[in-house]
Amino acid sequence: MSELTNALNRILNWFQHNKPSTINSLQPGLTLEEIDEKVKDLPFRLTQEVYELYQWRNGMIDDGSCFF
Repeated sequence: MSELTNALNRILNWFQHNKPSTINSLQPGLTLEEIDEKVKDLPFRLTQEVYELYQWRNGMIDDGSCFF
């Protein structure tokens, strides 16, 4: 597991212990194919770290509430 994924998992662990309701707002990660499809028309290539980030989770569902 990479340093980035380890750090993201530590953040997730913090939310599980301190703000567990926030976890439900996190969208699941994307597959490589889904990421490739979304970025196919960009005039530049994404780094491996960006791919890793979007495979880990794909942002949050915007329900209008602030979680911080």
